[in-house]
Amino acid sequence: MSKFKSCCIVDDDEFFAFQTKKLMKEQGFCENVLVFSDGQDAIDGLVGLLIENISLPEVILLDLNMPRKDGWEFLDEFVKIPLSQRENCSIYIASSFVSQKNIEKTKSYDMVGDYLVKPLTQESLQRIIESKTPC
Repeated sequence: MSKFKSCCIVDDDEFFAFQTKKLMKEQGFCENVLVFSDGQDAIDGLVGLLIENISLPEVILLDLNMPRKDGWEFLDEFVKIPLSQRENCSIYIASSFVSQKNIEKTKSYDMVGDYLVKPLTQESLQRIIESKTPC
């Protein structure tokens, strides 16, 4: 049985998205995985779910460096979604860069549960399960 009903990967790295989906499936992490290649597509897709009366994914893995709309811009747009519609959703930064500046900046966003370093592992997914905090 899956830990979560749905998850979302927001990352322009197709290989990372593929590997992470595979790992999630192997670990029974979630039933459904949405993938968006940049922050703009993700915001549009998530707002589209809400318009269709579909709940947001419980977990969002967010890269910071992407074209069009990066992770920071995504977060700035995401907070505009009413809390009642995003309260069961947690965002986890998934980045290749270990930057203390970025780690500190993510703490200013209440909906960010953790800062994970790529590539994600079974232990990374376990950290998400253990630390999942509502947005």
